Amino acid sequence: MNLLELQDASLVEKTNLTRKLTLGGVTKAYPVYRVRLNLLYYNDQNDRIATWITQYKSDPENAAFDTLDREQYNKTIEGFIIASNPAAMEKTKNNIALVNQREPGVVLADGRIIDGNRRFTCLRLLHAENPAFNYFETVILEASVQEDHKQIKMLELAIQHGEEQRVDYNLIDLAIGAYHDIVETGLLTIDEYAESTGMSVSEIKRRLEVAQLIIDFLAFMGVPGQYHVAREMQVFSVFNELVPLLRRCETEQAREELRRSVFNNTMMKTFIDQRKYMRDLKAMMDSGLYSSYIKKQNKIAEDLEEKKAEAGITTKKELDEFVKRNEDAAEDLQISMERSLLQTKKSQARNRPSQIVGKSISMLKDIDTGVFDKLTPAEREKLQTQLGKLSSAVLMMADDVTDGAAPVPEKNVSEAAEATPAPAAIKQLRPAACRPDEPMVYSLNPEQTINTLSFSQRFSMLRYLDSQPSEVHCIVGFVNERNEDLCSPQEITISDGEATKVNFALNASVSSLSECWLVIRFAADAPDEVRLKMQFNVKIAFDLEFDF
Repeated sequence: MNLLELQDASLVEKTNLTRKLTLGGVTKAYPVYRVRLNLLYYNDQNDRIATWITQYKSDPENAAFDTLDREQYNKTIEGFIIASNPAAMEKTKNNIALVNQREPGVVLADGRIIDGNRRFTCLRLLHAENPAFNYFETVILEASVQEDHKQIKMLELAIQHGEEQRVDYNLIDLAIGAYHDIVETGLLTIDEYAESTGMSVSEIKRRLEVAQLIIDFLAFMGVPGQYHVAREMQVFSVFNELVPLLRRCETEQAREELRRSVFNNTMMKTFIDQRKYMRDLKAMMDSGLYSSYIKKQNKIAEDLEEKKAEAGITTKKELDEFVKRNEDAAEDLQISMERSLLQTKKSQARNRPSQIVGKSISMLKDIDTGVFDKLTPAEREKLQTQLGKLSSAVLMMADDVTDGAAPVPEKNVSEAAEATPAPAAIKQLRPAACRPDEPMVYSLNPEQTINTLSFSQRFSMLRYLDSQPSEVHCIVGFVNERNEDLCSPQEITISDGEATKVNFALNASVSSLSECWLVIRFAADAPDEVRLKMQFNVKIAFDLEFDF
């Protein structure tokens, strides 16, 4: 069939409209025709529905496209077009119903739609409601163009990435589409793809790397080529952030270990916030604890892979069942990350005093002592006061570093023992055992410095599994280094999706401390069990008033 040979008032009618297209490097105005809807059919190679096509083909009960009649074929593809963006479909449909079709499409001479699948769908839906909507306004390309697949693809990409706006497409569909055109079929080079889309070469290469990760991930899970699984799992953001992290790995083994860890965590759904997970992973790689973290991750992965091989996964349903059966492994992966992050924060906290002192020394060295002779008496007095405070602060810190006790002369040891009562035993706290049916409770306040005895903190909870309760009863309070209470512990109830504010009134002894700890317990825990112990710096005792 050649639409251009069917020019008839009831089938194909030439209008006085034109549309500019660039085809084969030549830009010109092409005439626009009114074509009966039943003469047209969808393009199943459209990147917009790439993952939907693979989903259809992955079901052995579905008939092959080449066995469907024209209407069955169109009805099937129509469902994919609608499902890909229902909101955009409804908006376009209402607009066409109000002002008719404004933007012409582009079709091949045999009726295959190159541009305008959504408009065509809307007109089909409107036709079912009102027979008056029975025509599609479109450019009809010459029959000679039909066999030039490269030229057609470049035209399609130019239109999609220009007028259609790439934001309108699922990013996984775009990545897989680019991989198909450049790597799988070799239809286009990277430069030709860049020319057609207006994208940079580096952006396209990044997209191809993401696509390769998606392909590898699906094979890893046992569902190769089922791109709809990646779309449903919304993995683009994770793998897009993974690309630069993989580039940092110095060996192929390191890259494989990192990929394996991310693949397992993504498959087992150990995180809710993709960006936070990748941010935490980057923090781990920047710390000195990454090697131990990845070693633990891969040990868990080995057990998972044995179970996955035994399960013989080939479908999305089987994959979902596998993930559900192995929630304990998902929890182990999650705990591995949380513990490593906690150790990283502790390490950073231990190093922070040295960093601050080093910075202070550097700042002091920058002072030009030559200006001292030019100070007024008042300025000189103020400086002397500040230096005195600085000296006292340094001595106090030096005393804390050495546990605050000068060596006792040997001859006075027995006397000191008689005169000084033995210190009370330090109260011991231990981490509470975490169960999969329990959520995580945490503080929402990023500032971990106490400047006053009365202040407030906000708390929230995070559910990793739907089976976990939507609220939890906790006991919160502050303790010193001996784990002695610095305020009255408070019982609170924290609900999912809400922030609970707690007002604290610390006792006066806190003023003499340099640090204390926030402690969170569950009401059902033993008295010596804690869920979270977070260090806070105390800066109440005095104000140094440095004017560096």
